[in-house]
Order: sequence, then C-alpha cells, then structure tokens
Amino acid sequence: MVFVDEKKHMAKVSLAQGQIVGSSFGNKSGMEALELLRQSQINWFQFIKAPANPAAVDANLPSTTEILSFLEGAPTNPTSVEPEKKSTTELLSQQTLALLKATLAEFMGPAAPMICNKALRQGRDLNSVIELLAHEIPDKKQAVEFKDRVWRQLR
Repeated sequence: MVFVDEKKHMAKVSLAQGQIVGSSFGNKSGMEALELLRQSQINWFQFIKAPANPAAVDANLPSTTEILSFLEGAPTNPTSVEPEKKSTTELLSQQTLALLKATLAEFMGPAAPMICNKALRQGRDLNSVIELLAHEIPDKKQAVEFKDRVWRQLR
C-alpha cells in the first residue's frame, strides 16, 4: 500500500498474505515509519500489487493486529479542536465507532481504521463523519450503500 500525506510525503506498507511485513516513510523504516504514518494526515492511498520482495520484510515488526491497533491510536489534530470542545471521537460511543470502522472495512479493506481516524478528526458530528467516510469510497454507488447500511444499523 502506498500512502501520501498532506505534505506530499510518501509512505509504504508492505503486505504479504494479508499480513504487514514492512513499512517505510521517507528515510525511516519499521516502527519509526509507522509512527510517522500514524501522525500524518493521509490524503491518498492506493493498493499496488507487486512481486514479493524479501528485502521489504522486517522481522522486527510486531504482529499485524498490534500494528493496526497502534495506527488506530492516532492522536487527534490539536489545531482542529478547541480546548473546551470534545473531539468527535469522544462524542461517539465505542459501539458507533466500531460500527463505522467495520462497515467501512467492507468497502475499503484494511485501510478503514486510518480513514475513520481521519474523518473523526475532521468531522463535527456523526452525520458529517458518515458523509466524510462515504466521500472516501471511490464508487458512488457503494458510497450510497455504505451510508444506507450505517444508518440502518444505527437505528
């Protein structure tokens, strides 16, 4: 997977058989690269199929589950939240957050948690977060299906 942040920096996360096996961000690799990725505002990503590259495998990385948990813990953007105001993440229940991430994963795959975190930093309320998430889905028909499914499950 290739990611580009708001400053046009590129990050790569290598996958093999559904597991994260390597990462790079600028001249950093491994957990250092993942920390930079976690702190970034991702504006674009793409899955690129490439032949297996044994050199891209980092045996020092933790499990994929641990990496995804680490990435989901991305800090909120402090400049976008007023000091007295609670973030959207704090306003939504854990059940609602889990529903959003799980439903988005059906449409966007393993990048869903990062996309959700971005929308949560930018959204003002549940409706705006759902609209931001739907906007990330390239297929407009699927975007409508995503919104319909989320609202049905929330009722």
